[in-house]
Amino acid sequence: MLIAGIVIVIAIGFILLNDISLQFSWYEKIGLSFPIGIGIQTMLMAVINLLGIPLTVPNIFIADGILILALLYPLYRRKEEVAAYYKNSLHFTTPRYNLVWLFFIGVILYLEYMNFAKCIYFPTFDRDSLAGFDTIGYVIAQEHTLKDLSLFQPDYMPQINRAGSYITYAPMLQLSYAFVYLLGAETSKLIPALIYLFFLIAFYGSLHRVIGKTGAAITTFFMMITPEMIGFSSLSATNVIHAVSASLGIIYLALWFRKRETKDLYLGSLLLGINIWTRTDGIVFIAAALLAVLIDCIKNKHWKSILPVTASLIPALLWVIFMKISHFYAESIAIVRPYWDAEKAGIIWHFMKMHFANTLFYGWTFVALLISLLLNGWYLIKKQDNLLLLVMIITAALLYMIALYQIDYKWDTIQNVLSYSAKRFLFCFVPVAWFYAMSNHCVKQAMKKFDNYLS
Repeated sequence: MLIAGIVIVIAIGFILLNDISLQFSWYEKIGLSFPIGIGIQTMLMAVINLLGIPLTVPNIFIADGILILALLYPLYRRKEEVAAYYKNSLHFTTPRYNLVWLFFIGVILYLEYMNFAKCIYFPTFDRDSLAGFDTIGYVIAQEHTLKDLSLFQPDYMPQINRAGSYITYAPMLQLSYAFVYLLGAETSKLIPALIYLFFLIAFYGSLHRVIGKTGAAITTFFMMITPEMIGFSSLSATNVIHAVSASLGIIYLALWFRKRETKDLYLGSLLLGINIWTRTDGIVFIAAALLAVLIDCIKNKHWKSILPVTASLIPALLWVIFMKISHFYAESIAIVRPYWDAEKAGIIWHFMKMHFANTLFYGWTFVALLISLLLNGWYLIKKQDNLLLLVMIITAALLYMIALYQIDYKWDTIQNVLSYSAKRFLFCFVPVAWFYAMSNHCVKQAMKKFDNYLS
């Protein structure tokens, strides 16, 4: 049953990617199938639960079947094109691999094997999962509902409506954990294990399009061994899981700015929608993307391009509607009026700067970004190379600092919240920073020549 459920999730993501475009590489289609599939699966679970349908295995599988048929219909309408494409794409030729590529791919496979085994073997133990995500997912699986969950009843938990409550947390993790628990899984950690495994393939695939196979393997390795990335990828927290959809959403928009292929615009927008379905503060990435696309629209006069990115807010709207109907609410933690607090602003700036500069957390990530930025300075200024990607990175960081500034830290100290909130947020920049560092013109050309030389 569990294997069948995972296969269905992968099928949903794979078919949806083909609906967007047949032209994605096999690396991208395979790597993105599970992260996108589980995002769509949890949205579907929220919708049927909102309609009053219990979250049981038969009900979910019936809904999945209807969804898959709906996703297959566009492919059926162009079945000749689909058949021709896959007939050609399945004719494999012997690739010209090289020893450097083989070395880094071998190391990545070995490290990921250890990471996956650790993730599956050790039970959930991080505080946020035990206090919220994993526990909520398990109870959803027992009670077959999120809407009327017993954990969220004030008579059971009197503090449930206080500031910072899990009652208002975006439901991607909780529902995905409930999904595998419903199918008989002993631990919810299958979800983070699979998301990170498929993410490595997708990240490699996105880089492969820009800098070739050898550069993509080297960059994936360096991204993977970032201390906090490899440390948290085997936990059940939102850190790395949110980083997957947020970073890939920004990366695919950057690919769209570079190559102008509509499929990348749609895929980037879809991933940003899953990002806000995972963590509400992911809205800063959507806002940063909207600004970059708006700048591009003004420059190139193609205003329709802003619509897909705007549509990435739909999952947030779904969650707002779900909370409204289900009476999910907590005391507001936001200060909605403008004000100035120099001490508070200074603390936030100090923590963000400290985290960006902390090699113990992020290794060479932001050093590599800075070096690449300096090397590519001429192309950035004269050719606007990767300029809009840089705009999205800077805008997202600034917006997050503004969001942190507007929070009323009445349930905890600002220092304690920032110590984990800022660090958790910066996970999303690790893949983006490595993509930026390696896709700049100078580095990209050097890596392509290196790849051709080795091949």
